[in-house]
Amino acid sequence: MRMNAPRRLGMILLGVVFAAGTAVADRVFMKDGSVLEAVSVRYRASSQEYIVQTQQATLPIPASRVDRVEVPKPPALDQAMADIRAGKYDAAIPVLEKIVQEYQRLEWDNQARDGLGMAYLGKRDFRKALAMYREMMEGMPAERIPLAVRRRYWQALQGAEQYALLKRELDEAIAKAPRDVAAMAQLMRGDMYAAQGQKNEALLDYLRTVILYEKEKESRPEALFKAARMLEELRDPRAADLRKMLTNEFPNHPYARQATAGS
Repeated sequence: MRMNAPRRLGMILLGVVFAAGTAVADRVFMKDGSVLEAVSVRYRASSQEYIVQTQQATLPIPASRVDRVEVPKPPALDQAMADIRAGKYDAAIPVLEKIVQEYQRLEWDNQARDGLGMAYLGKRDFRKALAMYREMMEGMPAERIPLAVRRRYWQALQGAEQYALLKRELDEAIAKAPRDVAAMAQLMRGDMYAAQGQKNEALLDYLRTVILYEKEKESRPEALFKAARMLEELRDPRAADLRKMLTNEFPNHPYARQATAGS
């Protein structure tokens, strides 16, 4: 009796997973729950499969059967990210572009794309940042997109002045997303209105973030700070109350220190 291809591949994988041998660096996590240890893994885009080199064989595995792949971190990634934090964007960009190319669908490519997006945001090249985040998020389940990445994507949309699309996405996140994402979307909608000079609308969204998402600590300090600042611009004395709330609740937060310095 001939064994069909998926079953034959499954038997090979089973043998490889439990085979003894020298240490291996890479791991392929299959959607069926098995884990394949490998000497090396690369992705072949033309056939949408991983080429997995084990100690026994070279296996082509369809990407549709793979949940994720773990490989060692590229040696140059940490320094490139440090360069971005230091504002050395032009030094980081070619390094990260090389990582994206060499680690396609190998976990670190998206971290490099995020770094590239951050670099382009820093250079105020919002269209390149937007293209990078769209490439990064394409096909990624919504629940796997980190909140910080969502925010940078929204910032790229705002910087590129794609306000209509940004508003649609923020409105949808406010209505349907988990509370931490909804809170950040509410805050970002305030930023969007502020960028367009719509101060009253911006203030309302900052205050909604403060009131409706009291337990979301990722967005609350910034919402308090920006609501207070907007009230000041509108010459509303309630700004002092929000500054006090910010410094009482988050005394060591950078926004609290900024509020104290500006008061």
